Amino acid sequence: MTEEKLLMEKSFYETFLIDNESTLHPIEVLGAAFVEEQQNEPYDLTYIRYAQGEVYFHSKDYEAAIFKWESVLNELEPWAKKNIADSYYALGMLSSAEDVYTGISTENPVLTMEISLQLFHLYIERSKLKSAYRIIEKALGIDPDYPHVSQLAKTFYEEQQDWKNAVGLAVGESIRTGSEIWFRSLLEYAEMGYTSVYTPNYFYDVLIAVYEKDRPLFRDLVQSLWTSFREVPETHIEWMSTVNTIFEYVEPETGERWGEISSEFQNAYLHFLEEGYLVKEIEGFMPDLLTNWLKISKHDQPLFASAAVMAWSDVFAYSMDPEVVEEAERLLLQGEYPAFKMEETLLLLNKIISWSEVNGAPVSYKTKWIAEQLLDTSQQYLVVAGSESSGKSSFVQSVLGESVGEAEHSTVVYRYHRDQVEVTEVHERGAEKVESIADFEELMERESFVEYRLPSDFLQKNGSALIDVQANSRGMKDLTSFYPAADGLLYVLNADAPFNAEDRKTLRTLKEIGQHVNVHFLLNKMDKIDHAGHSEEIIESARAKAREWFPSAEVLPYSSLEAVHLQQRDVEAFLKNHYFHNPGELKRERRVKLFYLVRKTLKDLFSQRKNQELGLQEAIEKNKDILVRLNGFHTYLEDMQHDKTKDIKDSFRKKKEEMKKEISRKVPEILSGCSDLITEESDFRQIHTELNEAMNARIQSYIQEDLMPRYMILLENWLQSSRQELQDGQDYLHEMSTTFNELFGKDRVVLQCDFQVVDDWKRDVSRMGTRAQIDKENILLKFKPGQFLLKSAGKLFGGIPQNKNLLHTQYKRYLENENYSETAESVANKFFVQFDLFEKSLDQDIQSFFAEPFNQLDLTIKETEAEVAAEEETLKKMKEHPERYFDPITLFEVKLLHDEYRMKAGAGSTRPSY
Repeated sequence: MTEEKLLMEKSFYETFLIDNESTLHPIEVLGAAFVEEQQNEPYDLTYIRYAQGEVYFHSKDYEAAIFKWESVLNELEPWAKKNIADSYYALGMLSSAEDVYTGISTENPVLTMEISLQLFHLYIERSKLKSAYRIIEKALGIDPDYPHVSQLAKTFYEEQQDWKNAVGLAVGESIRTGSEIWFRSLLEYAEMGYTSVYTPNYFYDVLIAVYEKDRPLFRDLVQSLWTSFREVPETHIEWMSTVNTIFEYVEPETGERWGEISSEFQNAYLHFLEEGYLVKEIEGFMPDLLTNWLKISKHDQPLFASAAVMAWSDVFAYSMDPEVVEEAERLLLQGEYPAFKMEETLLLLNKIISWSEVNGAPVSYKTKWIAEQLLDTSQQYLVVAGSESSGKSSFVQSVLGESVGEAEHSTVVYRYHRDQVEVTEVHERGAEKVESIADFEELMERESFVEYRLPSDFLQKNGSALIDVQANSRGMKDLTSFYPAADGLLYVLNADAPFNAEDRKTLRTLKEIGQHVNVHFLLNKMDKIDHAGHSEEIIESARAKAREWFPSAEVLPYSSLEAVHLQQRDVEAFLKNHYFHNPGELKRERRVKLFYLVRKTLKDLFSQRKNQELGLQEAIEKNKDILVRLNGFHTYLEDMQHDKTKDIKDSFRKKKEEMKKEISRKVPEILSGCSDLITEESDFRQIHTELNEAMNARIQSYIQEDLMPRYMILLENWLQSSRQELQDGQDYLHEMSTTFNELFGKDRVVLQCDFQVVDDWKRDVSRMGTRAQIDKENILLKFKPGQFLLKSAGKLFGGIPQNKNLLHTQYKRYLENENYSETAESVANKFFVQFDLFEKSLDQDIQSFFAEPFNQLDLTIKETEAEVAAEEETLKKMKEHPERYFDPITLFEVKLLHDEYRMKAGAGSTRPSY
């Protein structure tokens, strides 16, 4: 090693100076040795030349040094090449230096390390970082103990901000060397968050190594790693498994302070309970977490850990080691702990409420309002309830000292206010101030209760608030909400009929709740009792019946009609003796009530999801049934439209055909009858023209004065019958709209037809009735043989008197015997042309009449189908992953139990009752 040290430091030349004590320069000494060696036979100048190269190198004569080392060919040749490369490096000839370094072949580990370190610096200088990484990793792999190698790598990684390699180096060196320096380097990286690039399990071995060497440093390192890993849920869970494995190895010693690590366990425990994790995600490591937490905290503040063990064990039976559970219970029983703060449970309730809103099952603000009142121990809350005949509200207003309005529907919470009346509406979503007392009556109709603050000597003197619950379905819902949280219940009975059916039903409901509440009775309307002796009997009978329901119950006789001041002292004394608690007792009672309220909220959330699923299933089945009905009705409506169209068109066509037949029969009669217009005095030269005009005139007169009026009457009848036909259809559609709306449970289907169609028909018929004029017919002006002969004869012989009798006879015979069917058909066609067009439009008109019902029906079917699809998708998601809803509720229950165990710690029994 001595020789290697000389070679490393380029001090091999000093071996030639050992026997030479002169003050000669090494060059002179080596020159003399060179001459002396040449005298030997054979001689070997290699070592002298190697030494001369070193001297030249130190003198910065790098070219001479290279010249000398190039002639070294013995076992020092690898070192000589390394020195040549060093010379090139010193000359700035980095490429040549790299070529020489990389060309050296040696098995000497020291030389290999020296070459690697030189190459490392060279690569950095040449910005060849990949090569620098490769060579420093090679050096660490060969000999991590080589001077400055690990520190050099650490500095390099930090300069490159390569925290993964820096952390890996610190972990490896910590395990290998057990050095505090490396422990603290790793701690520094952990504190800066650089360790999160590795999985938690990577640090198991190094943590064990640190634990065995330096326990305080171990605690610091665990805490720092915990901080870096808890930011990501996946690594947080994996870290907990690693921590549990490590702490199985840890054995706390007497006097050791594990407070900060215990806090980390506590924060992790609360985080996994309250941040929406699934049970399957945490049940694997939670028992070990609790076991290890209890192990390190049992000698110093074991309350949280012990309560956590008990709570988890209650919900997940058999998951905890029985010995651990027994130790936790012992610690809770034997320890002395600070009083539990109710604000923590309210904070838990707020977290539950926030979670419920995100998960589509919002908790009513009323629940939060009641919980907040439980924290206010400056007032005691007395619920006043009773049947409708009890005169309860009269009693309330008599003791308050003034009338505050009728509260017939909503629950009213009366509280003391020093200066003025203030009214606040408390509903499902929040609380809102009511600026005007005039709105009080309106508030009574809403699904809310009212907080009524007023100046009242009774409320101020007794430090109480009265909760006046109404005797109706809404009031019963409020009563079951307020009763378990109240400091007492004063149930008002009617002295005429105490414990009637309504009273018994209400009291039975309250008993079924199972929550302890101080219940007493007020026997009202005692002024209606005939005499004092009978009054005592009624009071004793009422007391006996009351104690059948509540064994400790007392009864106070009262009359709202008597002077209040005469009974005020009795009421105040009754309340003081039977209801009001001292502050310490009140706080204990309120804690129990708050826990009940939170637990009931969790149970309601659980039931709400079940009810949601059942509701969705019922809605899907109902909507599918409605869809079948809607589609069937759609088909029926199509048939009805077809039938209505056929009936209306057939009726119209029938009346039109009747008129056509009449024209076919009547027009020939009219035209034949025109023969009476021919006389022997007629001008037979123009008779055909005159007759044609007369015939058209008679036809026109028949149509306008006879046919059209009668036809219009027929069409009016048709209009009336058609309107009724369509109205019958509309009535049926109204019935079906009502039926479907009842099925939907809301006004959703409106099947309204368009009666404008009938109005348009009426207008069209009226307009057609004014258009009776038809074009003239060419009756006698045609080029027929008979007409041609008559017209020719008339022109030739019409001026000869002797021939008029013959022409007269021939014309009359022609007119009376001529076939006028063609003319009649032409007249009918001209007359009915507009009615034919009207008939053709009836199909489209009736279709328009039913268009809107079809549109509404199609839209309703489409919307219902979309609703069914959405409901099925929602139900599918609910059933696919029910644990996403129910698991957080279960874990909230664990947290609630944890708080209860903390509250009861130090008592004779810590087991919560629920």
